[in-house]
Amino acid sequence: MLFYENLLKYIEGQREKLEVLRFANIPDRGLIIKVLLPDRNQDRAANLDTYSLTYEVEQIEIDCLGIKGERHRRISRPSTGREKLIYPKGTLIREHRHIVAVSPYDCKILSDKLEVEVTPELLGANLVIGREDGQDYSLSALPEYSYLLIAEKENRELPKPPLATLRHYTLQQGCGITGNSISKNYDNKSLTQKFVVESKENRGILCSVEHPAEKFAIIKAGQKVFFRFPMGITP
Repeated sequence: MLFYENLLKYIEGQREKLEVLRFANIPDRGLIIKVLLPDRNQDRAANLDTYSLTYEVEQIEIDCLGIKGERHRRISRPSTGREKLIYPKGTLIREHRHIVAVSPYDCKILSDKLEVEVTPELLGANLVIGREDGQDYSLSALPEYSYLLIAEKENRELPKPPLATLRHYTLQQGCGITGNSISKNYDNKSLTQKFVVESKENRGILCSVEHPAEKFAIIKAGQKVFFRFPMGITP
């Protein structure tokens, strides 16, 4: 679902999100703990059980089209059932799904709900972002359109420009493909639907890459993430 039914529903929904955000413990600055890529064979038909899985790597390279070598690195994509209220399925639209980011706490919550260990790899994450002090926090509660500004690990202050700029596009939703991968991993078919239901608010976020646009930035564990929260655009 992309939209609220009306403005009143929007206001109610935003109030609920703000209440969750109050206790989300999101820091001003985070730390990249892991970077991950999907399997090199990204043929969905041939590898449906592992299609959405990722594995830890030393580094990833990103620009404004996404992650180098990743299937979502493109300027546009066909619309899906998620956008059916606006477009006929297959309509060409802008690609924003460049990076999936989660926090360790997102994985912990889902592990508790599903009663099995849910790792960033099983969620198809590309970045795992923690707090520098190791405390729990919910990245899934981050307000949409917040900026995630990446800097080298020695930077105590945000450089201008940052190494890379990510924009929180939307909350990542549960899906049957990822649920199926989890159920296959634990040989438990009931986990597919359980994941779809339980992961709606706790699966991490989707980000688009705003910067760099002319060259690749190298992203790796140990780098800093400065969170900035938008006020909106004014003349």
